[in-house]
Amino acid sequence: MPVPSTVADVFAAAGLAPAGVVRWGTLVPETEPGNYVVALTNEPGSLEGALAHAPLDADRLAHLLDVRTELRLDARLPTVDELTARLQAFWLPEEVIVYAGLAGTSLRRRVGQYYKTPLGARRPHAGGWWLKTLSVLDELWVHYAATPDDAAAEVAMLQHFAAHISRATRERLYDSGNPAPFANLRTGRGDNKAHGITGATGDLDASPAKAARPASGTAIPPDPASGEVSATDAPGPPAAPPAGLPPALAAGGLGAAVSQNVTARDLESGRVRFPRPAKRLFPPDREYIPVVLRGRDFERVRWDPRIGLDQERSGMLAFGKGKLDGLVVVGDVLTVTVRVEGKVELR
Repeated sequence: MPVPSTVADVFAAAGLAPAGVVRWGTLVPETEPGNYVVALTNEPGSLEGALAHAPLDADRLAHLLDVRTELRLDARLPTVDELTARLQAFWLPEEVIVYAGLAGTSLRRRVGQYYKTPLGARRPHAGGWWLKTLSVLDELWVHYAATPDDAAAEVAMLQHFAAHISRATRERLYDSGNPAPFANLRTGRGDNKAHGITGATGDLDASPAKAARPASGTAIPPDPASGEVSATDAPGPPAAPPAGLPPALAAGGLGAAVSQNVTARDLESGRVRFPRPAKRLFPPDREYIPVVLRGRDFERVRWDPRIGLDQERSGMLAFGKGKLDGLVVVGDVLTVTVRVEGKVELR
């Protein structure tokens, strides 16, 4: 009976073993040609982390439809919901591998190109663009191994993956005849998934009018190797903070802003998300901060600005499952301020 594939399994099918793993957005240290696998786990031999449903990001899909007006689903202009449903129909709920790729020159360079290619762009790495529609993008892991036979290795890895998908999972797929990791649009047999999506990648319009349309969480960053900061991401001069404010919070200045609408998924996960304008009130990096949520004190809440090499996303305060019960309900929009003593207050 087929069993789901671990990262180690698919590498072994090509006679390889993972040489290392990095978090999505971190450049791979290997500069030789080779193969890489993007997964929901950092453990090569683990199946922990598999998700029952594709964690698709509606804001990203809306942005894609905005920048790629040529995109069609079954020859029709789709809604966000229709595009979501089609992508959801290719998710493999028992699998932790979401993409397998190759690098014919340098793993470091090719994976870096993957990171920085904006959703909707055809260069420098449009393959696997479905990955950029996920809300957990910056929680993924990239496993890699060097080999000069990267093309043959990729075929072996994809064929192994397809052969070990369970019958139940295969039957749920929109195109059950061409199974592959979620973001692989081509199989190891030379076939393409019959997904019905066309016009999803191309040359993006960089005009000011077009650039102003993307929703929060879709900023296009500079080349990660350049060390430059794009003009759209460059912060303005901060407001002068009062004495005694912790440096991390002082960097964002003081003021008030609002959260995004709390969704059912947010409530279940115990998180609150913040659009870009509100992120100025938070630390620029991941860290634990004190929060007062509607009168209840939380000494250590994990803050993640979620600014990756590929695009900027909504910032997130992760309180933990069950921590928002009785304090927040679906549909709430919270006002956020920073107290003089440095605590973030949500009301």
